[in-house]
Amino acid sequence: MLNEIKEVIKIREYAAVFALIFATTFLIYFALLLNSATGIIDFKGYYIYFDILSSITISFLLSLVITINIYAYRIRAKTSKGFSLGSIIGAILPSSLCCTSIIPSIMALVGFSTPFIVGNTGKIQSVFAIYGPAFIAAGAFIAFLGLIQITKSISSGCKLDSNKCCEVKNEDKN
Repeated sequence: MLNEIKEVIKIREYAAVFALIFATTFLIYFALLLNSATGIIDFKGYYIYFDILSSITISFLLSLVITINIYAYRIRAKTSKGFSLGSIIGAILPSSLCCTSIIPSIMALVGFSTPFIVGNTGKIQSVFAIYGPAFIAAGAFIAFLGLIQITKSISSGCKLDSNKCCEVKNEDKN
């Protein structure tokens, strides 16, 4: 797994994609976590450190998964899109469900009445607030599984076709 990651990241184009995705994801994820005070119940005044560590971890894993998926697509390796998409959704979802308008909006789209939405939104969102760190840990785990899956698919693609192994030809240079 580490060898595949190194091979992809040492290509300048993919290193730039990784850095851009990491920076963007970190800023968004950190803002979401910080503004919702995720972890404040469990970590009290130290929740900021949890938010920073969570943001770095999730951003790093998501950036790797997306970058390596782009690479795998370019070399036409067999990819498991289910794990990759699942890892992205699983890592982003926890911070977007607590204390935002997403849950009431979904409930309104489904057709629930305003009194029902007002009366039940807090109950639903409180689960995500109370167990936020567990959801974030699960999201990181899912992203890690996605990373393992995509690196395995690159390795197996290299074993099947050694001419394309870990090499993407840039059409601009030909």
